[in-house]
Amino acid sequence: MSGAERSSILLHGLMVFAATFALAIWGGSKVYAVGAYVPPAMLSVPYFLALFLVMTALVLALLRWTERGVLFQALFTLAMLSGAWFLAGILLPPPWGLVTGSAFVLARFRWKKVAVLNLTLAVGIAGISASVASSLTANAVLVIFTILAFYDIVAVYATGHMVRMFRDLAGRGVLLAFVLPPLGIRSLSAQAETVSGRAMYLGSGDIALPAMLAVAAMRGGFVHGLAAALGAMAGFALLVLLFMAQPKRRPMPALPPIALGSASFYLASLLMFS
Repeated sequence: MSGAERSSILLHGLMVFAATFALAIWGGSKVYAVGAYVPPAMLSVPYFLALFLVMTALVLALLRWTERGVLFQALFTLAMLSGAWFLAGILLPPPWGLVTGSAFVLARFRWKKVAVLNLTLAVGIAGISASVASSLTANAVLVIFTILAFYDIVAVYATGHMVRMFRDLAGRGVLLAFVLPPLGIRSLSAQAETVSGRAMYLGSGDIALPAMLAVAAMRGGFVHGLAAALGAMAGFALLVLLFMAQPKRRPMPALPPIALGSASFYLASLLMFS
């Protein structure tokens, strides 16, 4: 892969990060404007982690139980609809918010274009991140971030179950990741082999978690949310450098460098602007 293509993939990823963070921060700001209940970290962290582990175990069990992709497509569609509906519902009354959110989700299945796939996923992830983070403190998200970053390392390098789950879901037509080929590649259906050989895939959770930190950090001021977002983008840039530097390209845990960048920038903003 040429240096120009690597730079294009990096730019593509930064654009996806920027769009997702902008939507999540906007959605979170609207929730904060009307007030939101925030439980103590000692309650929210165990609840979030338990829910994450239960959902992961459920998906792994279902993958063993059935080869059909309809169930996974339905679960994925409902999750993305909840996020898109959340954002659309901020501007529109409930019926039209649902219609608009549904249109975004359905566009993903109608047009197999990289831009459409990434945009619809960004909308869904941004909505989910904003709605979940509105009931979490920044400290709670930092704890979750740290635990899941170590979990990501174990799940990729030790057990490998996260890689297998991604591949099994993709084989059933559920791509829980942003597709980041060089910007000139626009279609997945027409250039599937080209995309698979030249693209970088970034899991949806690797953007959702830093987006949650950015939204939660906004309670202390916009500068803190912006710092968390910029730090995540810096961590992603480091990830791309490490990924491309591999002698043989293999899956890598993306969350650790992204979490490190997002948390570091956020904590630095607390020292500088509090």
